[in-house]
Amino acid sequence: MSCLRVLILYFNTMKIFTALLLFFFTAGKSHADIVVIGNLKNNLQSLNSVQVEDIFMGRTRSLPNGHFALPVCQSTLRPVFYQKLTTKPIEQINAYWAMLAFRGQISPPMEFPDDNSVLSIVNENRDAIGYIDSRNVNNSVRVLLRLN
Repeated sequence: MSCLRVLILYFNTMKIFTALLLFFFTAGKSHADIVVIGNLKNNLQSLNSVQVEDIFMGRTRSLPNGHFALPVCQSTLRPVFYQKLTTKPIEQINAYWAMLAFRGQISPPMEFPDDNSVLSIVNENRDAIGYIDSRNVNNSVRVLLRLN
């Protein structure tokens, strides 16, 4: 076999291998169980998906118990969270928030870089709700809704 054929075969194999790795990496991320969490001092025991969607889409600013809602987003899970919650791609969600912000109506939820940051904010604020990967839940928060 000529050197050129070996190189072509090698690069084609590497393309396939890279594509498979990318597929498995992104497939695992898109199927992660996400949980919506709340502070233990808040008397909420659970929320349904409509209530969570209304809060994270800015349609309501209060929790069902009447307290002011402080929604917080986890940046890396944000596309998957909104896809599971609203069935809309993140581009539509971003456009929606841009329109609301442009009109001066409301700002999108604050974003934090990782699950630990969201856990910390929810622990410090009684009326904060956020979402994290279900594998990172601990006994310092209450699971209000599971999105799978």
